Amino acid sequence: MTQPLRVLELLVSTGLGGGPTHVRDLVAGLPRAEFTLTVAGPAGGPHEQEFRSLGADFVDVRADRLSVGVLLRVIRLVRQRRIQIIHSHGKGAGLYGRIAAGLTGAAAIHTFHGIHYEGYSRLYLVAERCLARHSHAVVHVSESQAHEARALGLAPEGRSRLIVNGTDVARGRASVERAPLSRAALGLEADALVLGTVARFDPVKGLDVLLRAFARLLRRLPRAQLLVVGDGPEGERLRRLSQSLGVQARVVFAGFIPEAVRCLPLMDLYVSASRREGLPLALLEAMGCGLAVVATRAPGHVDVVEDGVTGVLVPPADFERMADVAADLLADPARRLAMGEAGRRRAEARFALSRMLTEVADLYRGAASFHSRGPHPPGV
Repeated sequence: MTQPLRVLELLVSTGLGGGPTHVRDLVAGLPRAEFTLTVAGPAGGPHEQEFRSLGADFVDVRADRLSVGVLLRVIRLVRQRRIQIIHSHGKGAGLYGRIAAGLTGAAAIHTFHGIHYEGYSRLYLVAERCLARHSHAVVHVSESQAHEARALGLAPEGRSRLIVNGTDVARGRASVERAPLSRAALGLEADALVLGTVARFDPVKGLDVLLRAFARLLRRLPRAQLLVVGDGPEGERLRRLSQSLGVQARVVFAGFIPEAVRCLPLMDLYVSASRREGLPLALLEAMGCGLAVVATRAPGHVDVVEDGVTGVLVPPADFERMADVAADLLADPARRLAMGEAGRRRAEARFALSRMLTEVADLYRGAASFHSRGPHPPGV
């Protein structure tokens, strides 16, 4: 009987974000008879318990910090568990995973969940290009991200793969039905017009722009409320900004909520102000739940939102345009309903999780076959 392929999913975070959510879907969806997944990353994030509850073997590895000790720990883990494929997610994980693969004979796969290159040093880009050339595959989660990667030299010919993110619309509906949330439970008014977002509190998510847009929107729609689901390092700054804008009484910072898809039925409109994305899973889930969306015309968003059909795209950082478009949609329930239904159909037809899982499984099979000599034995 063929033994399952041994895969290490190496993460820089177990908090909110595309990488941990993507790995959660792999753990839940890849066939156990064919793949044995070990998940490694910093302990303590909300996804850690989710990995464990899904049956994954989780190992605490601080891949979010630069340390020779961390690299040695990854190498030791690969050798001890005879890992055949190292699939890394995030900058630090990509560095450790690909060096460890080179030293152990495992196949290296790295997925970019957004290329946030502003502020990157030239040295980092040179290093990333070198690592890409020594990877079995570099995966991009959207066509717009792949285009960016090619322009930056991060998509080497023959090693670049496009595997578009997916969502399970039926699973989202089941989560809502199994554990529904009420507006009252989150501090939302029953008759409010609610726009909302689910995001990691990080500068790239543009939540400061969203708050400024909401302040402008309130002048037209004083009954509106903003629901912000998530957490992160920008939390305190964003709360102070809401106070300085005078909107704190109309903004609900709900924090991290397990299975955040359950919050979506409480919203009338979904908004994403990100400066750039890979391919945003929260936005896909919102469309899967039948919500019209307003999103910035940014990488990742342009792959998901059909402008004027499933939502409206606005220029990044243009809070005035975002506010005006959102206010128009909140005042037009028939248009919102039509966009939401079109978005649900698009999510089901174009962004199915089953398709993504099939493509990742095929990539793993090919990587294992190409690196058939396997890793070095323990202790080498």
